[in-house]
Amino acid sequence: MASAPCSNNSATCTGKGVIPTINDLFSEARDAHDRFWFVQDLNIVEQTNATVTLHLTIDSDLFVQAFLSQSSQRLSFALIGPSGRLYGRDHEHGKWHRHPFGGPEQHESTPEGMSARPLTQFMAEVEEILVEHDLI
Repeated sequence: MASAPCSNNSATCTGKGVIPTINDLFSEARDAHDRFWFVQDLNIVEQTNATVTLHLTIDSDLFVQAFLSQSSQRLSFALIGPSGRLYGRDHEHGKWHRHPFGGPEQHESTPEGMSARPLTQFMAEVEEILVEHDLI
């Protein structure tokens, strides 16, 4: 299944099933680097023709990882700390689920999906977690 670009914020990109392209994710990550006060750096960790892993650095032991596989339609976001994943959201098999803060090994179904700009939405959620739990 080919994914439709989400850069135009169209309603077809919201919800459960459609994920952004690699170019859309790059664009959204650059925007997040500029928009969110806590992001210090943006790095491409790994890239192939069909996959990409990005890190948005918050500090020396705290970052957001974004992973996209266009071939499997898998999109994963995780807030990573010294002990591993602290919070996450994943799109697998056409559905979204969340790994809640305080219980990142759990899977909570999120049938509402994500917005047309899922990384931006995730970063806003991370900002709330960082402030609420005094992580930075």
